[in-house]
Amino acid sequence: MRKYTLQELADLTGLTHGYVRDLERFSIEKTPLLETVGKFADALEIDIRQLFDDIKE
Repeated sequence: MRKYTLQELADLTGLTHGYVRDLERFSIEKTPLLETVGKFADALEIDIRQLFDDIKE
C-alpha cells in the first residue's frame, strides 16, 4: 500500500532489516509482541486493527 522497501520499513519501525524480512516471509520462530506490531501500524500510519483484518480464525 505504501510501497516501502524492507529497509525503509525497518528504519521507520526501529527494527532490523533482517527481522522485517523474516517477518514478511513468516520465517521467524516467535510470534511478534503487540508492541512490535504497533510499530508497524505506526510506520504505515494505520490503525493496528487493520493489520488483523484478514486473519481467519
